[in-house]
Amino acid sequence: MSGAEPFADGLDQSKVRFIDADGVRIRCYDEGTGEPLVLLTGGEYGSLYTLDAWSLNLKELARHFRVIALDKPGQGHSDVPKQDSDFTFDWLYRGFRAALRTLDVRRGNFLGHSRGALLVARLALDHPEMVSKAILASSSTTAPEDPHFPTDLFYNRLRYPSGPPSREAVRVEVDAQSVSKAHITEDFVDRLLKAASLPQVQETQRRMRTLRESVWYPSLYGERERTVRDIDERGLPVPTLVIWSFNDRAAPLYLGHRLFERLAPHTPDAEFHVFNQTGHYSFREQYKKFNRVVQNFCLG
Repeated sequence: MSGAEPFADGLDQSKVRFIDADGVRIRCYDEGTGEPLVLLTGGEYGSLYTLDAWSLNLKELARHFRVIALDKPGQGHSDVPKQDSDFTFDWLYRGFRAALRTLDVRRGNFLGHSRGALLVARLALDHPEMVSKAILASSSTTAPEDPHFPTDLFYNRLRYPSGPPSREAVRVEVDAQSVSKAHITEDFVDRLLKAASLPQVQETQRRMRTLRESVWYPSLYGERERTVRDIDERGLPVPTLVIWSFNDRAAPLYLGHRLFERLAPHTPDAEFHVFNQTGHYSFREQYKKFNRVVQNFCLG
């Protein structure tokens, strides 16, 4: 992508609202009138990644789809679990399903990035009647565990400045993940900092320091093992696109190949697309190309 590529990074707040999903308040972006395309970011409870991360993609995709992007339950402006025992994949998955019911999404296309892809894969396995097309982007959590690339090794090596949330602190991870930093606009940093400054996000991050190893990881990795086993046995019962980045440091390309090798034998309609000179957030770094790949796959 040339350095002259424009990054119009504003977010149309008139398309953002809160919904009640079985008692869980969830923030969502909803625009367009075509077949639904549901976008899910990665991250975990207390992550700074919200629907705002898709700001470069939303307007163009909404020309072709009813685009729905969520602050996943437990992230950003959405509600978090009240009980420590609910910091699990199951609580997240139930909240996601409840949001789809509230939004009356009975069938559509689903795009999950990083840990968001595990939700998409699980939905496709459990309820294939709801999924027209599944897109799994840069998701080491959906790939089988590999001792050469331990999960979260990249993140555990990051070093953040001490003190309250700051622009410098919220840039650490996304800077480290990017080949070109042009997509890290001032607007995007503003939104990351806003998320980091939310009292509920700070409280969730504090709780996760205790619950990550004892509650969240056992649940997440148990679900990962079950999903990989299901993919080995029967693939995904819907047309599936795997998207990866050649320069991804958090989810190396090797893991994408391993996922596709497990997926392809039992998923006849499966494709694999690799972006070069792009890190973990290909949907931002090369957003125009990313949008075209998604549109072509979903619309045929």
